[in-house]
Amino acid sequence: MNNYPTVLLICASFCFWPSTLRAQEAPAVPTADEVTIVPQWTKDYEEVDPAQKKAYRKHMAEATRLFNQKRIIESLNEIGEARRIFPDDPNALNLIGACHVEFRSFAKARSAFESALEKQGDYLKDLEGVQGDARKRRMRPVLNILFNLAEMDFVTREWKSCEEKIESLLPNMDPENVTLIRLIEFKYLLCKVKLGQLDEARLLAKKYDYLDDYPYYYYANAAIAYHDKKPEEAERWRGSARRVFRRTSTLAPWEDTMIEIGFVKSFYGGVANSDE
Repeated sequence: MNNYPTVLLICASFCFWPSTLRAQEAPAVPTADEVTIVPQWTKDYEEVDPAQKKAYRKHMAEATRLFNQKRIIESLNEIGEARRIFPDDPNALNLIGACHVEFRSFAKARSAFESALEKQGDYLKDLEGVQGDARKRRMRPVLNILFNLAEMDFVTREWKSCEEKIESLLPNMDPENVTLIRLIEFKYLLCKVKLGQLDEARLLAKKYDYLDDYPYYYYANAAIAYHDKKPEEAERWRGSARRVFRRTSTLAPWEDTMIEIGFVKSFYGGVANSDE
């Protein structure tokens, strides 16, 4: 069904930025005894008229394009047109949630993400005993939604819930998507700081060193320094990150996360409040 772009939506401070889980070069082949999961919404979609399917995919592709251009109201309008044809696609609900995050309407965003997860709930049933590649195949259709729900907890400062969600999310991540994994690990460290679990946070800050290819080392140490009321030291760590990682786009989600946690002020003078 998903012939339009599927987005992995990552909330970092004031924006959702689109990315994708990196596809494997060759699709994994399920084992003979592996259960095939087909959610009800997928079955229902197969009953849609082919011409209507084509129109649906066109609307969703346009909605994604508009979202990527930050034309959020137009994106929502396209999603609305798509859902007149077929209302139950979790990818559409996930994109609706992303649009609401752009407006910092976190209650509406969370509701959309939860609805998307409900549509994909069959993938999460009877997971006990499902391990290895089989588990990763089962989790792949829901990872982006689960991440977005963890992000909702992060931006609404529900630290314990966010910590628990990340703990269940990380083992199921695609190990090739290291950029995203490092960012999630950083958010996990920040949850530990906010929960007062400082020994664990300091230990996590030492998980990687300067030889790592990602900004975790610098931002983890900066976060610890900010917490320790050492802003000058924290600024030096961030400055080092800027010297090592030259591209603004590379550091943007890390900087946005520092803004969201409250360690760094935004251009607007602080962290905006959510509607929750």
